[in-house]
Amino acid sequence: MVRIGEIIIQNPWWKHGERFPQYDRHLSRLSESLVFFKRKEFEINKENIYVVRGCRQVGKTTYLKEWVSRLIEGGVDPKRILYLSLDFFASRKEMRKAIEYFLEINRDAQSLYMFLDEITALRDWNLELKYLWDSGVTMRANVVATGSSGVALRKKGELLPGRGLEGNEYYLKPLSFRDFVLQTVDCIRKHSESGEFRYALKRLKTVLENVNIDLRRSLDETYRAVNTIIPFKKELEYFFRIYLVTGGFPEVVNRYLGRRFSKGEGYFDSTLAEIFVRNVLGDVAKQGKQETLAMRVLKEIIDMYGSRYTFSKLARNIDSTHITTIDYLELLKDSFVLMILHAYDFSKQDLKFKGAKKVYFQDPFIFHAVRSSLSGMDVNEAISETMEDEETLSKVIEGLVTSHLSMSFETPVMREPRTFLWFYYDAHGREIDNIMKVNQIFVGIETKYRGEVSYRDVPEISQIKRYIILSMENVEYKRNVLVAPVEVFLSLLTKSDRNL
Repeated sequence: MVRIGEIIIQNPWWKHGERFPQYDRHLSRLSESLVFFKRKEFEINKENIYVVRGCRQVGKTTYLKEWVSRLIEGGVDPKRILYLSLDFFASRKEMRKAIEYFLEINRDAQSLYMFLDEITALRDWNLELKYLWDSGVTMRANVVATGSSGVALRKKGELLPGRGLEGNEYYLKPLSFRDFVLQTVDCIRKHSESGEFRYALKRLKTVLENVNIDLRRSLDETYRAVNTIIPFKKELEYFFRIYLVTGGFPEVVNRYLGRRFSKGEGYFDSTLAEIFVRNVLGDVAKQGKQETLAMRVLKEIIDMYGSRYTFSKLARNIDSTHITTIDYLELLKDSFVLMILHAYDFSKQDLKFKGAKKVYFQDPFIFHAVRSSLSGMDVNEAISETMEDEETLSKVIEGLVTSHLSMSFETPVMREPRTFLWFYYDAHGREIDNIMKVNQIFVGIETKYRGEVSYRDVPEISQIKRYIILSMENVEYKRNVLVAPVEVFLSLLTKSDRNL
């Protein structure tokens, strides 16, 4: 039986039309936020199925609701748009009945829109998308699905060959530092008491919008971009300190700025961190895994953060098997909690499958939330400790650089980070934080967040033709080595087209 009442509640535009945002829980909260964060849009067409992957609390539902609002403003009949939050459905059968009801009341329509949110909440959800394709529904309906369980999206998505999914997958990750600066700058200007600071921020936005870094370009071009934005280093430091606290989670950023401007104590309400960790553990449980073992894995990652180690060592430390440990790491990676960085072997021209690895969190806020949960500290206390500990902070920044390098080139399925981004170490004790293969050239990126840094502070590896050293203060360019402040570099670094 179709739960008509539930469907109507989830689709308030059927009743309120273009005024629905003021009655919608997600969009009405946006109107109260200090910053309205915008994401990239992408074009959709019938006959295809589109999937947006992203972790919890990153804004996937809001993204879909904004899309609905734009469609209605563009003249689409509200009753031809269906949104289903599948967290509220107990089975695929319920989902199918809801869609059949929508199709029935729009029997004569030739252009429909269906947004299926958190589709991975349903077991064997891929069979429903297969049904939509095979039954011809996608010939008249545009279908967009989202999910937080990346492993479920990836593995089940592979079971839909030839059904319009190829090339139509996107990531919705925490905001990059560049997006964070460009979208918070007006809000911070508005609340600044210094006229000079306000004017500097206005100029920063104008300049930053017109200059960026693409690592496929020459090192000369990168150096010119850095020099263009370097006059605003102090302002970027201000943004960077905030970003190291909030990461790129829109609600976390808004809560932090709200408390900062109201002179409140602490960084933000600690329940945000608790909700995030509960959601992650909930996804672990849905995949049939043990929450306690997942927490032990996360604790070891925190304890050895930024260090290299084998999965065998990690397994021994948590009293688990090698295979089980890898299984949990992959689950957390595919759920956008972790990044696993492999070492590269130049002699084999491939990653070292059995070598040591490095594991980072995808975002600073995830680091703080997990550390708070594991230690029992309030998240604000955990953040303060991290920000005051130079060694820990430098490791967090190292992970932040790695996640941004990943976002700069990745494409779902076809260009995953392990195909272009690694780190390097050898028997001589030489190590480089990141190496990337760009236009068939290896580029080494070393993060050294400390006082004095020189172009000599990187080991010379014959296969690496360019080096970028990310510093705290220094700027230098000699031969094939560029030294630049980390916040300047990240403010200029662009994302791939598949990162929204």
